[in-house]
Amino acid sequence: MVGLAAGSGANGAGGSIPPDTNGDVSPAHYIQWVNTRWAVFDRVTGVRITASANGNSFWAGFGGRCQTSNSGDPIALWDDKARRWVMSQFTTGATASQCFAISTTEDPLGTYYRYEYTWGSNIFGDYPHIGIWTDASGKQDAYTMVTHEFTATGTQSFLGAAFTAFDRDKMLTGQPAAMVRIGGHDAYGALPLHMEGQYPAPAGACPVYVHFDASAGDYLFWDICLDWTTPANSAETPMQRVAAKNAFIPNSNAVSQLGTAIVLDTFGSNVMYRASARAFPPGAPHAMSMVINHEVEVGAGQSGIRWVNFDLRKTTDTFANIFSAGFDAPAVPASLAKSITDEGVYAPTSDSRWMGSVNIDSSGNIGLGYSVSSSTLNPKIRITGRTITDPVGTLRDEQDCTPATTGSQTFSGTDPSRWGDYSSMSVDPTDECTFYFTSEYHPVTSSGNWATRICSFKFPNCGMPDFDLSSETPTRIEMCGTTPGPDPSWRILAGTYNGFTSPVTLSVVGAPPGSTPSFSVNPISPTPGLSTLTLNGGHALASGEFAFAVQGVSVPDARTLPLAFGISAAAPTAPTLNMPANAATGIKVRPTFTWTAVPGTLTYKIEVASDAGFANIVATATVTGTTWASNVTLASSAQFYWRVRPANYCGNGAVSATRMFTTGVPGTCPSGTTISTAYQDDFEIDGSWTTSGTGGTIWTRGAAVSGTGLTTNVFRIPNNVVTSDQSLTSQAITIPAAASSVILSYDVFHSFESDPPSGCWDGASLEMKLGAGTFDPVLDSRMFTDGYSGTITAGAPRSGTRAWCALNSPLGLRSIVDLDAAVGQGTAQLRFRASSDANTGATAPNGMAIDNLKVEVCTPIPPAAN
Repeated sequence: MVGLAAGSGANGAGGSIPPDTNGDVSPAHYIQWVNTRWAVFDRVTGVRITASANGNSFWAGFGGRCQTSNSGDPIALWDDKARRWVMSQFTTGATASQCFAISTTEDPLGTYYRYEYTWGSNIFGDYPHIGIWTDASGKQDAYTMVTHEFTATGTQSFLGAAFTAFDRDKMLTGQPAAMVRIGGHDAYGALPLHMEGQYPAPAGACPVYVHFDASAGDYLFWDICLDWTTPANSAETPMQRVAAKNAFIPNSNAVSQLGTAIVLDTFGSNVMYRASARAFPPGAPHAMSMVINHEVEVGAGQSGIRWVNFDLRKTTDTFANIFSAGFDAPAVPASLAKSITDEGVYAPTSDSRWMGSVNIDSSGNIGLGYSVSSSTLNPKIRITGRTITDPVGTLRDEQDCTPATTGSQTFSGTDPSRWGDYSSMSVDPTDECTFYFTSEYHPVTSSGNWATRICSFKFPNCGMPDFDLSSETPTRIEMCGTTPGPDPSWRILAGTYNGFTSPVTLSVVGAPPGSTPSFSVNPISPTPGLSTLTLNGGHALASGEFAFAVQGVSVPDARTLPLAFGISAAAPTAPTLNMPANAATGIKVRPTFTWTAVPGTLTYKIEVASDAGFANIVATATVTGTTWASNVTLASSAQFYWRVRPANYCGNGAVSATRMFTTGVPGTCPSGTTISTAYQDDFEIDGSWTTSGTGGTIWTRGAAVSGTGLTTNVFRIPNNVVTSDQSLTSQAITIPAAASSVILSYDVFHSFESDPPSGCWDGASLEMKLGAGTFDPVLDSRMFTDGYSGTITAGAPRSGTRAWCALNSPLGLRSIVDLDAAVGQGTAQLRFRASSDANTGATAPNGMAIDNLKVEVCTPIPPAAN
């Protein structure tokens, strides 16, 4: 069905740019809400039943800001279990608030219970995203929300994300309803879980909030356990981390369009609405599943959609006790355990895909909708998905949801131009199978005349009897061969959908050599049912990592469950230390340590101390390789001791012998060498430095700014307040072939925007190109006197990059950098790179300035002639 459209200048049905397209489906209707207008459609025919109405019409007669303000950022949700509509939008200003309207019946055009919630003085809750949460006990029921909180006036500083829960049961009856709000989370772009379907979460399961940590490759979960009798007793449980199976980089590059230089915002910092969850009936392969999506970088300037499917369960839930006690067991509020069942990145062509929304149907199939665009393609809406029979990590061929001909958006009010802000994927409550997706597109190239589309699709297998395999024990087991115990085993569940009862025959594909797999029950008949897989002889295997799978067959269908096993036959022996050599002198204050590999070792823990007894450890790390570049700057001209201890599944191995070394002075050459200058520039005259980049003010040569501690002429760049990425690049500097060490030094000032609690949105860093190679970051371990202060936040330009950000540098600072990587490379080229998001800058003076740059080389002194 065709949705709403903006009028001339984007001031028609939808309001401003972007449209904030979202909606949901009930047994009879589809409601779409874009910006400040909403309309009702017939679910079956797609015919619009009503003309579009102002968003604040839900609060007509309510009074106050909810009635008089129509600020947008709306959410429309159908509460499956209560069979009610949940409508919400915010108000802005110094006393900002959130408005809720809960329908009193299924009729979206009937009456509503209305609420307004405020956040406190000078707090604005931006980008509100809402979910519905119910548990089998009814004690954790809530409407949940995440907002990005800013100071409402002045600089509008980011205060952190707030996780809020509202008393759903009271709101459904129009009674005064409490809220629980916990703010200050360093989680820009987090979402609440939203539950689809008729089944609640397990009894006592607390509402869940989710985000990602790209720097660690983890997904982050927070659970808020609610006490609606005494809301003040509600509490957030400790954050849980779930490691992604594959590393990812959020996409901070803008999306190109056909026929225009205007580029579109990817929202790479955010988990995209919705974070969808579904609870299944007893006997299903998973008690509860959830799916999320977010944008990641898949190539130079290309965005792909990363989707992740999680299993959620109470730690005490098993097939046996669910079947005996059901979901109505005594409710003890608790966090759900989370694990990844599948994940992937969807980028089947070189076009960018972003602004996705994902959901899950009653048969465990996944539906994904998104926008697609590139320099050769106008933005379009497309859909894809996967069934439980598809290969892991894959989605099916995509389908268009827009007309064959579309246009591009030429609105240039922001850089990059805002697109969508969010979209919405829902599942029809009538069949629990049909996906409905809504998002924006442009019928023709224009600045603001966007339109929206509502697309629906269904997988043929949904609602049919079916089965799948899952494991009640962790799919990966780690074991020490010298620790007494049984062989590794897994409890395999042949779970079912929609009344499937046929037998399932099990087998193992790719069992670890030397082991013999066996099943306690085979076939499983009837289903659903359990069988324990044991790898007989697995406890005695040699050290190794093994990936294999269980296959379940019910002719003609087959399902596969990947499993993994890691074993260490014995604790590792002690490694031999290599560099620095024992009693070495003149060692760099950020040294690189190396040692020999020990067979069977999984990790090495290195410790550096200022005393031989290691009572005062000054630097330590745990690494998987046999080298470590210190991330701590050691004191100069001081004595240190170091050692390495290996570890594996058997625990810690034997520690190495201890070695001692003495550091030198940063910027000086070690004994036995002489120093000479390869390049220097005081920037008093135009030289060979070049500038390049996009957005904002470029690097310029000119008089130093007062308050920076620098004098005369410098190269400088301000902390831009628009999206920018600007570079200052040197000529290729010749490095003498005889050089044994290279030292860079320069006077510096830097100060960039700081967004608490720990955001790093703007910053600068140093890159170097060796010979005919490419520019790569100069790492923290090479910075002797001015190390990077943070990592640029996901969603900002160059997200994930280590940078000088937030904190001012001391005045009169001389930065000294180890460029030893340039030894033997012929030439080295330097590039200072500063970037910013479209936000406020730091207090003046700000940005970065450099002066008196010098590259020096250390060359061995030839031995004296006889």
